[in-house]
Amino acid sequence: MSQKRKGPTLRCLRFTPAEAAIDRGKCLARTWNHGKGGQCDRYPSAKYFCPLHSAGGEGEEQWRVFGHVLGPIPEDKLQLYEHYGQNRTSEKVDLAVWRKRKLISREDAENLERSKMTEFLKNSGYTNDRWRKMQKVNSEDEKAVVVDFLMLEQSSDLWTEVGRLQRHGGEARARELGAMP
Repeated sequence: MSQKRKGPTLRCLRFTPAEAAIDRGKCLARTWNHGKGGQCDRYPSAKYFCPLHSAGGEGEEQWRVFGHVLGPIPEDKLQLYEHYGQNRTSEKVDLAVWRKRKLISREDAENLERSKMTEFLKNSGYTNDRWRKMQKVNSEDEKAVVVDFLMLEQSSDLWTEVGRLQRHGGEARARELGAMP
């Protein structure tokens, strides 16, 4: 009886390229890719892996570090991906500043006067270079771009927090059940 290859778990899927993006003509090793997970872009020399990812003794090949793009991620590396993903945003942001951010609806943001928009962005911690440039809104078209970026940033912040809470909630529940130390 042949053993079926175990695919990526739900936790791993976050760091696995979409099925349609996996190029089976390239090395099938998963890569770090700035903590997002990716596929090696080299061509395989053996059946599935490039010379770099085929290196190592039997059972110690380099592709095993982050796993096969069609399989699970080793637990220690999966935790590293999750930790990096939890602490990563589009740009480095001081956590205290990030937590003071206020939510605003698209309609309210579109109705803010230019000076009030600038004040809102500053008070909510949107202070890096990209946001400083956006605070100099001169037209309604530019304001619409700022509002679009603001909505995207708020959405990203919220989903990051949801993921963090789900992970911590899952860990707390596992501790309650005695599955984690």
